[in-house]
Order: sequence, then structure tokens, then C-alpha cells
Amino acid sequence: MVFFSSNISVFRYVLILSPFLFLAPATITAAEITSLRESVSYAVAHNRTLAVSVTHVDRAQAEVDMATGQIMPSVDVSTGFVRTNSPLGSFGAKLQQKRITAADFSPASLNQPGYINNYQSRVGVNMPLYSGGAMWAGRARAMHRAEASELEFEFHKQQVIYQTIAAYVHSRQAAAQVKASENAVKAAKKRLQDAEAMKKRGMAIDSDVMDAHVHVLRSQVRMDEARNMYAQSLESLRLILGMDSSAELNPLSEPNLRFSPEPVARMLEKQSDRRADLLALEGELEASESARNQSRSGYLPHVNLMAAQEWNSETPNLNNSNAMVGVVVNMNLFSGGEDSAKVRAATSDRVALEFQLQDKRHQIRNEISQAYRNVQMAEQRFQSESEASKQTSESLRIKSLRHAQGLETTSDLLDAQVRADASKMEYIRARYSLVTAKAALLLTTGMLDEEAVQ
Repeated sequence: MVFFSSNISVFRYVLILSPFLFLAPATITAAEITSLRESVSYAVAHNRTLAVSVTHVDRAQAEVDMATGQIMPSVDVSTGFVRTNSPLGSFGAKLQQKRITAADFSPASLNQPGYINNYQSRVGVNMPLYSGGAMWAGRARAMHRAEASELEFEFHKQQVIYQTIAAYVHSRQAAAQVKASENAVKAAKKRLQDAEAMKKRGMAIDSDVMDAHVHVLRSQVRMDEARNMYAQSLESLRLILGMDSSAELNPLSEPNLRFSPEPVARMLEKQSDRRADLLALEGELEASESARNQSRSGYLPHVNLMAAQEWNSETPNLNNSNAMVGVVVNMNLFSGGEDSAKVRAATSDRVALEFQLQDKRHQIRNEISQAYRNVQMAEQRFQSESEASKQTSESLRIKSLRHAQGLETTSDLLDAQVRADASKMEYIRARYSLVTAKAALLLTTGMLDEEAVQ
């Protein structure tokens, strides 16, 4: 089920996920996924850890709304009933009801009043005129943190895309290895048949047949291992996509990424423009400065405007109105060092974030450099394994012809078959490792978005 809660704004939900809505139909099901593009679309809509990030974004925005509400005037409405024979309460209620007479000032009436009913309704308005900048600084802090939360969500989304690509590629690699291992088993059985036929003609001995049979057994074990790896890769893919463990997946097509590598120097230069987690940390730094400004407000006066209208009556109605308007100024002259401690704490938080930001920049530079080297190594390995696979296949073909002519031993032919099968597996690993390495480089440079997925 698509992660969505009625408590999360529909507008914000669509806004956050809008870049991915074009990737595949919104109603796509697990059984309809056949491509990497569809897998990414499904993961963005269903991944559970990403769903948690959406709630964090909405919470951060709610804190902005709360901080904004503190700047606005507050209006309170109340109504209540009191019945009392307290001398002070009775006289005050009569006074508020505007029905005091000369007789009410007699000692007997003042000391022994009867019970009196008072229905009071009140409308009050309270508005902060000046708070030393605390409220505006608090709102600025909340806004910076909300922006940082959205950037953190963006980076988390990129990580989910990478995890989806890696799991998808691993599944596709495992499927290719299953097919290669099945072909290896067929070839091994053919070698066994050939060895048995040559033994009948006197061109082979029992040990040749035994070696061929052992080769078949080992090939079958490797095939079972490949099938088990494929099943595990599908389980991992379902988990990343947010699918039920029993969901069926169709055969997956070849993964494709739009990859145009830039020189590593240019990638390092643009790191601050692309890495969402770095930008999020910069937003946290701005929020810490607002927090420090907020803590400094303790040294400044606070001014509030108050206004109220109330009605007092013996019966429930709106008679006998009274109004009040006032301004209250508060100034903290001494708080035992609490205000200065808050400023020091906020300053310490900012300094810590500055160090974290510097460390993050160095970390990103290292990640980009390493990922760039990994892509180069993966490309070299792919080229090498591709050529090795061709060479071992050709060597096997030649040895097969020589073996059929009795010019090659069965053990040498089986060794050549093992090398060819292993080379084929290494070629498959190198082929798909290159795709994963490219995705990792795109992630470290902040370029892994929907445009990179084909």
C-alpha cells in the first residue's frame, strides 16, 4: 500500500513525490514490474523507511506553523457560572453586574451576604508586540529546520533509489548466473556422454569417465548455489521495494542508467550544489544561528498587548459588559545566569555544527574520489573479463576439437571447461558491478535522480 496518512497534507505528499509520478502508472502492481524504471517508481511510493522520512518532513512543517502561530494574536472565549456567599466574591459579583445599592454597603450586608449567582462570558485577545526577537528567531529556526528536513528526505530518497538499483542489478546478475550455471550443467553432461562414448571406442579410460562425472556433480552444486542466490536477491529486492514477501516478480529486463561522467575535479567543485545532505547540514547551521538569536532575547524586554470584553449577569445573557485594554512590559533583570547559559549552549551547538559541516565536505570529497576510481576499476575489469571470457571460450573450443581427435586428455578438457565457466561468471559479475559502480558515483555526487533511471 502506498504510504499515506490522513494526518499528512495531501498537497505536501504530492509535492514531495511529484518528480517520480511520471516514472510509471500510479496503479502499477508488483506483478507488472519488469524494468528498473518501474522498480524505482514502486520503491519511492512503497518503501517503508522513506515513508518515515515523509512524516519527519510534515512534522518539521508543523513546527513552522506552530512558530508562526505564536507570532499571531490569540483569541480566547470562555463562559462560566459561580454561586457564592463569600463576602468578597458576592460584593465583586454584584459590582460586575452593576447592581450595587447603598444598602449593600451596610456592615450586615457586607459581612453576611446571601448566595449570589454570576454567569460570566469573556472574549480576550492577547498579542505579542515585542519579544526581544525570540518569536521571529524561533520561526526562522523552524523554517531552516523544515528546509533541512526536506533536503534530508531528498537525500534519503536518493539512497532508496540507489538501494533499489543495487538490489535490482543483483537480482538481474543472479538470474544471468543461474542461466550460465544451467548451461554449464548441460555442457558437463555432454562431456560425460562424450567420455563414455570414447571409452567404448577405447579412446578413454575409467578415470576419464569418473572425472567427467565429478565435473557434472560440481556443476550441479554451483547451479543450486546460483538458484539459491537468485531467490535471496529477489527477497532483498522485495524488501527494498516495500512488497510483501510472497509477491511474485516477473523476469526483469536489463538495467539502464543515463550516465555521462564528468571529470572528477568538476564533480568535486559542484559537490556543494548537489549533495542534499550537505545542504541539509548547512540549513541546520542556519537554524542554530536562529536558535542563538532566540536565546539572546532573554536580555531584552517583552511587550504584550491585552484586550478583553466580558459580561456578568445573574442569568445566562450578555448584559453588563466590561472592557479592558492594556499593555504589559516584562524585563528579566536577573535569572541566576540562566540566560547567559542558554546563549553559551546555543553557541556551542553552532560551533559543533560548523565542525560537522567541514567534516562533511571532506567526507563527500573522499566519497566522490573513491566512487570515481571504483567506476574506472569496474570499467577496466569489465573489459578484462569480457576479453577473458572470449579467450577461454575459444580455448575450450580448440581443446574440444583436439579431444575429439584424441589429441587432448579428458582432464585437460575438463580444466578448460571449468576455466570457461568461471570466466563466464566473472564476466557477468563485472558487467553488473559496473552498473552498480556508476549508480554509486551518481549518488555521491548528488546526481542520482529520476532522470538517471531508464
